[in-house]
Amino acid sequence: MIFTYNEEKRIERVLRNLTGWANILIVDNHSTDATKDIAEKYGATVFPNKNVGWVEDEKTVDLIKETVQTPWIYWGFADEMLDRATLTEIVNAIDSNKYKIVNLIRKNFYYGEFCHDAYADRLNRVFEKTALDFSENKIHSFGKATVPESQICYLDEKKYYVRHFISNTAKIYLATIDRYTDIEAEKTKYSGNFMLFARLGKQFLKQYVICGAYKAGKAGLFLVLQMMYYQCILAMKTHELHNGLSVTKIEDKNNVEREEILSRLS
Repeated sequence: MIFTYNEEKRIERVLRNLTGWANILIVDNHSTDATKDIAEKYGATVFPNKNVGWVEDEKTVDLIKETVQTPWIYWGFADEMLDRATLTEIVNAIDSNKYKIVNLIRKNFYYGEFCHDAYADRLNRVFEKTALDFSENKIHSFGKATVPESQICYLDEKKYYVRHFISNTAKIYLATIDRYTDIEAEKTKYSGNFMLFARLGKQFLKQYVICGAYKAGKAGLFLVLQMMYYQCILAMKTHELHNGLSVTKIEDKNNVEREEILSRLS
Protein backbone atom coordinates (compact mmCIF):
# COMPACT_ATOMS: atom_id res chain seq x y z
CA MET A 1 0.00 0.00 0.00
CA ILE A 2 1.53 3.27 -1.18
CA PHE A 3 0.09 6.72 -0.50
CA THR A 4 0.37 9.23 -3.34
CA TYR A 5 -0.49 12.73 -4.45
CA ASN A 6 0.98 13.97 -7.75
CA GLU A 7 3.90 11.53 -7.60
CA GLU A 8 4.50 11.01 -11.34
CA LYS A 9 8.22 11.77 -10.92
CA ARG A 10 8.78 9.19 -8.16
CA ILE A 11 6.11 6.52 -8.33
CA GLU A 12 7.61 4.46 -11.18
CA ARG A 13 10.72 3.53 -9.19
CA VAL A 14 8.59 2.58 -6.19
CA LEU A 15 6.44 0.35 -8.38
CA ARG A 16 9.53 -1.29 -9.87
CA ASN A 17 10.86 -1.75 -6.34
CA LEU A 18 7.79 -3.68 -5.13
CA THR A 19 6.52 -5.43 -8.28
CA GLY A 20 6.82 -9.19 -7.84
CA TRP A 21 6.95 -8.95 -4.05
CA ALA A 22 3.34 -8.07 -3.33
CA ASN A 23 0.04 -6.86 -4.73
CA ILE A 24 0.28 -3.06 -4.93
CA LEU A 25 -2.52 -0.75 -3.86
CA ILE A 26 -2.05 2.95 -4.59
CA VAL A 27 -4.10 5.07 -2.17
CA ASP A 28 -4.24 8.27 -4.17
CA ASN A 29 -5.31 11.67 -2.86
CA HIS A 30 -6.91 12.58 -6.22
CA SER A 31 -3.72 13.34 -8.13
CA THR A 32 -3.98 15.71 -11.10
CA ASP A 33 -0.85 14.42 -12.86
CA ALA A 34 0.01 11.01 -14.42
CA THR A 35 0.33 9.11 -11.12
CA LYS A 36 -2.76 6.97 -11.78
CA ASP A 37 -1.73 6.11 -15.35
CA ILE A 38 1.78 5.07 -14.33
CA ALA A 39 0.47 2.96 -11.46
CA GLU A 40 -2.00 1.12 -13.68
CA LYS A 41 0.72 0.57 -16.30
CA TYR A 42 2.57 -1.50 -13.68
CA GLY A 43 -0.54 -3.44 -12.72
CA ALA A 44 -1.23 -1.63 -9.46
CA THR A 45 -4.75 -1.03 -8.20
CA VAL A 46 -5.57 2.66 -7.65
CA PHE A 47 -7.91 3.55 -4.78
CA PRO A 48 -8.91 7.26 -4.85
CA ASN A 49 -9.30 8.63 -1.35
CA LYS A 50 -9.39 12.27 -0.27
CA ASN A 51 -7.55 12.33 3.04
CA VAL A 52 -7.94 14.82 5.89
CA GLY A 53 -4.42 16.24 5.58
CA TRP A 54 -2.74 13.10 6.94
CA VAL A 55 -3.30 9.41 6.33
CA GLU A 56 -3.05 7.55 9.64
CA ASP A 57 -6.49 8.68 10.81
CA GLU A 58 -9.00 6.03 11.84
CA LYS A 59 -11.42 6.61 8.95
CA THR A 60 -8.73 6.28 6.28
CA VAL A 61 -7.30 3.13 7.86
CA ASP A 62 -10.75 1.51 8.10
CA LEU A 63 -11.39 2.20 4.40
CA ILE A 64 -8.03 0.72 3.47
CA LYS A 65 -8.51 -2.39 5.56
CA GLU A 66 -11.83 -2.96 3.78
CA THR A 67 -10.17 -2.52 0.38
CA VAL A 68 -7.06 -4.64 0.91
CA GLN A 69 -7.70 -8.27 -0.01
CA THR A 70 -4.59 -9.80 1.55
CA PRO A 71 -4.19 -10.50 5.30
CA TRP A 72 -0.94 -8.48 5.50
CA ILE A 73 -0.31 -4.81 4.72
CA TYR A 74 2.94 -2.95 4.05
CA TRP A 75 2.39 0.75 4.79
CA GLY A 76 4.51 2.76 2.38
CA PHE A 77 4.96 6.12 0.71
CA ALA A 78 6.17 7.30 -2.69
CA ASP A 79 9.38 8.76 -1.24
CA GLU A 80 10.50 5.43 0.24
CA MET A 81 12.18 2.27 -1.07
CA LEU A 82 13.36 -1.08 0.30
CA ASP A 83 16.47 -2.99 -0.76
CA ARG A 84 16.39 -6.69 -1.62
CA ALA A 85 17.81 -7.81 1.72
CA THR A 86 15.10 -5.93 3.64
CA LEU A 87 12.31 -7.21 1.39
CA THR A 88 13.58 -10.77 1.79
CA GLU A 89 13.75 -10.44 5.57
CA ILE A 90 10.18 -9.12 5.70
CA VAL A 91 8.93 -12.07 3.64
CA ASN A 92 10.87 -14.51 5.82
CA ALA A 93 9.31 -13.04 8.97
CA ILE A 94 5.81 -13.37 7.51
CA ASP A 95 6.40 -16.90 6.20
CA SER A 96 7.67 -18.03 9.60
CA ASN A 97 4.08 -17.78 10.95
CA LYS A 98 5.54 -16.57 14.26
CA TYR A 99 4.59 -12.92 13.91
CA LYS A 100 1.65 -10.61 13.29
CA ILE A 101 3.74 -7.43 12.95
CA VAL A 102 7.11 -6.63 11.38
CA ASN A 103 8.67 -3.52 12.90
CA LEU A 104 11.03 -1.53 10.66
CA ILE A 105 13.24 1.47 11.15
CA ARG A 106 13.24 4.27 8.55
CA LYS A 107 16.43 6.22 7.79
CA ASN A 108 16.59 9.53 5.98
CA PHE A 109 18.33 10.93 2.93
CA TYR A 110 18.34 14.75 2.98
CA TYR A 111 19.59 16.84 0.04
CA GLY A 112 20.59 13.46 -1.42
CA GLU A 113 22.89 12.63 1.50
CA PHE A 114 22.48 9.69 3.89
CA CYS A 115 21.87 11.11 7.37
CA HIS A 116 22.61 7.90 9.32
CA ASP A 117 20.32 7.58 12.38
CA ALA A 118 19.21 11.22 12.54
CA TYR A 119 15.41 11.23 12.98
CA ALA A 120 15.28 7.54 12.19
CA ASP A 121 11.97 6.18 13.44
CA ARG A 122 10.77 2.67 14.24
CA LEU A 123 7.22 1.81 13.25
CA ASN A 124 5.06 -1.28 12.78
CA ARG A 125 5.10 -0.83 9.02
CA VAL A 126 4.16 -4.40 8.05
CA PHE A 127 1.21 -5.96 9.84
CA GLU A 128 -1.80 -8.24 9.70
CA LYS A 129 -4.94 -6.15 9.37
CA THR A 130 -6.19 -6.97 12.86
CA ALA A 131 -2.82 -6.53 14.59
CA LEU A 132 -2.97 -2.72 14.85
CA ASP A 133 -5.72 -0.54 16.26
CA PHE A 134 -5.90 2.98 14.79
CA SER A 135 -8.91 4.19 16.78
CA GLU A 136 -8.44 7.77 18.01
CA ASN A 137 -5.01 7.79 16.39
CA LYS A 138 -3.10 11.09 16.42
CA ILE A 139 -1.02 12.66 13.67
CA HIS A 140 2.54 11.23 13.56
CA SER A 141 1.37 8.19 15.54
CA PHE A 142 0.86 4.72 14.13
CA GLY A 143 -1.84 2.92 16.03
CA LYS A 144 -1.55 0.49 18.93
CA ALA A 145 -0.52 -3.14 18.72
CA THR A 146 -3.29 -5.57 19.62
CA VAL A 147 -0.96 -8.57 19.80
CA PRO A 148 1.64 -9.58 22.43
CA GLU A 149 5.23 -8.38 22.11
CA SER A 150 6.32 -11.91 21.19
CA GLN A 151 4.39 -11.58 17.92
CA ILE A 152 6.28 -8.47 16.81
CA CYS A 153 9.42 -9.03 14.75
CA TYR A 154 11.97 -6.21 15.17
CA LEU A 155 14.30 -6.26 12.19
CA ASP A 156 17.99 -5.46 12.77
CA GLU A 157 18.22 -1.69 12.23
CA LYS A 158 21.81 -1.85 10.99
CA LYS A 159 20.98 -4.25 8.15
CA TYR A 160 17.33 -3.76 7.27
CA TYR A 161 15.57 -0.43 6.97
CA VAL A 162 13.28 1.73 4.88
CA ARG A 163 15.17 4.31 2.84
CA HIS A 164 13.37 7.65 3.04
CA PHE A 165 14.33 10.04 0.22
CA ILE A 166 13.39 13.56 1.30
CA SER A 167 13.30 15.77 -1.78
CA ASN A 168 11.64 18.87 -0.35
CA THR A 169 13.38 22.21 -0.51
CA ALA A 170 13.07 24.73 2.31
CA LYS A 171 10.26 26.54 0.46
CA ILE A 172 8.22 23.35 0.10
CA TYR A 173 8.84 22.39 3.71
CA LEU A 174 7.43 25.70 4.94
CA ALA A 175 4.04 24.77 3.47
CA THR A 176 4.26 21.21 4.85
CA ILE A 177 5.21 22.39 8.34
CA ASP A 178 2.40 24.95 8.29
CA ARG A 179 -0.17 22.28 7.39
CA TYR A 180 0.98 19.64 9.89
CA THR A 181 1.41 22.03 12.81
CA ASP A 182 -2.12 23.36 12.26
CA ILE A 183 -3.42 19.83 12.81
CA GLU A 184 -1.08 18.91 15.66
CA ALA A 185 -1.58 22.13 17.64
CA GLU A 186 -5.23 21.20 18.20
CA LYS A 187 -4.18 18.32 20.46
CA THR A 188 -0.96 19.70 21.95
CA LYS A 189 -0.44 21.62 25.16
CA TYR A 190 2.26 24.28 25.43
CA SER A 191 4.75 23.03 28.01
CA GLY A 192 6.47 26.31 28.87
CA ASN A 193 9.58 28.17 27.79
CA PHE A 194 12.10 26.18 29.81
CA MET A 195 10.77 22.84 28.59
CA LEU A 196 10.88 24.04 24.99
CA PHE A 197 14.51 25.17 25.29
CA ALA A 198 15.44 21.92 27.02
CA ARG A 199 13.70 19.82 24.38
CA LEU A 200 15.38 21.66 21.52
CA GLY A 201 18.81 21.38 23.13
CA LYS A 202 18.35 17.69 23.77
CA GLN A 203 17.10 17.19 20.22
CA PHE A 204 20.13 18.88 18.68
CA LEU A 205 22.58 16.89 20.81
CA LYS A 206 20.87 13.58 20.12
CA GLN A 207 20.17 13.93 16.41
CA TYR A 208 23.19 15.94 15.24
CA VAL A 209 25.86 14.34 17.43
CA ILE A 210 24.74 10.98 18.80
CA CYS A 211 22.67 9.88 15.78
CA GLY A 212 25.34 11.04 13.34
CA ALA A 213 23.66 13.82 11.35
CA TYR A 214 27.00 15.67 11.40
CA LYS A 215 28.44 12.95 9.15
CA ALA A 216 26.19 14.17 6.35
CA GLY A 217 27.70 17.67 6.46
CA LYS A 218 25.38 20.58 5.72
CA ALA A 219 22.57 18.20 4.74
CA GLY A 220 22.59 16.70 8.23
CA LEU A 221 22.77 20.11 9.90
CA PHE A 222 19.85 21.47 7.90
CA LEU A 223 17.76 18.36 8.56
CA VAL A 224 18.17 18.88 12.30
CA LEU A 225 17.46 22.62 12.06
CA GLN A 226 14.37 22.00 9.97
CA MET A 227 12.97 19.55 12.52
CA MET A 228 13.75 21.96 15.37
CA TYR A 229 11.98 24.71 13.43
CA TYR A 230 8.93 22.43 13.25
CA GLN A 231 8.94 22.18 17.05
CA CYS A 232 9.22 25.96 17.39
CA ILE A 233 6.29 26.64 15.05
CA LEU A 234 4.21 23.98 16.79
CA ALA A 235 4.95 25.62 20.16
CA MET A 236 3.97 29.04 18.81
CA LYS A 237 0.71 27.78 17.31
CA THR A 238 -0.14 25.86 20.47
CA HIS A 239 0.44 28.98 22.58
CA GLU A 240 -1.66 31.10 20.21
CA LEU A 241 -4.49 28.58 20.09
CA HIS A 242 -4.80 28.04 23.82
CA ASN A 243 -4.57 31.77 24.55
CA GLY A 244 -6.95 32.88 21.83
CA LEU A 245 -4.31 34.95 20.08
CA SER A 246 -6.05 35.60 16.79
CA VAL A 247 -5.07 38.48 14.50
CA THR A 248 -8.14 40.37 15.74
CA LYS A 249 -7.25 39.94 19.41
CA ILE A 250 -3.63 40.94 18.79
CA GLU A 251 -4.81 44.04 16.95
CA ASP A 252 -7.12 44.90 19.85
CA LYS A 253 -4.17 44.74 22.24
CA ASN A 254 -2.04 46.81 19.88
CA ASN A 255 -4.83 49.39 19.59
CA VAL A 256 -4.68 49.99 23.34
CA GLU A 257 -1.05 51.08 22.96
CA ARG A 258 -1.82 53.05 19.81
CA GLU A 259 -4.56 54.98 21.59
CA GLU A 260 -2.16 55.68 24.45
CA ILE A 261 0.30 57.19 21.96
CA LEU A 262 -2.42 59.34 20.44
CA SER A 263 -3.68 60.49 23.83
CA ARG A 264 -0.25 61.88 24.64
CA LEU A 265 -0.31 64.03 21.51
CA SER A 266 -3.41 65.98 22.50
